[in-house]
Amino acid sequence: MKFLSFILFMFFFQDLPFKPKEEFEIKLDYKFKQRPSPERSVVNLSETRAEHDRRTSNDMLPYLVLQVKMLKLNDESRIRVTNNLDSKPFNKKIEEGIVVPLDLGFTADVKDRVTAHEYVITFLSPQKSEVSRILINVDKDGSFFVNGEKRGRF
Repeated sequence: MKFLSFILFMFFFQDLPFKPKEEFEIKLDYKFKQRPSPERSVVNLSETRAEHDRRTSNDMLPYLVLQVKMLKLNDESRIRVTNNLDSKPFNKKIEEGIVVPLDLGFTADVKDRVTAHEYVITFLSPQKSEVSRILINVDKDGSFFVNGEKRGRF
């Protein structure tokens, strides 16, 4: 009886496997953009001078969009993209060769945890069951990981 309950527990709570790196490709689309101008009438008393200068700066800052290309699909017809802040999740039908853009935003905001720093692309079967996933993570030091493998640093 204990063995059966252990098997059922492992079956239902097993992590979803990572999609093999040969079946997808991620390209960094690195641009320089100017931040939208903030409201000048808002005063944040807990903000330091350096934070205020950075927030109100008109300098061109690095902006990152990831281009995820699906090279091979194994009984996968849809993706669900979520992030650690649960903001703007989306579902999309996919086919081989399709490129899905992930807008990470300004790299300083990603590193400082102002915007999302972890994205999960979950691949779904035609029956909408989860098949595999891609985990994209950016550490506080700017290290960029895909499925736990370091791919670079911003």
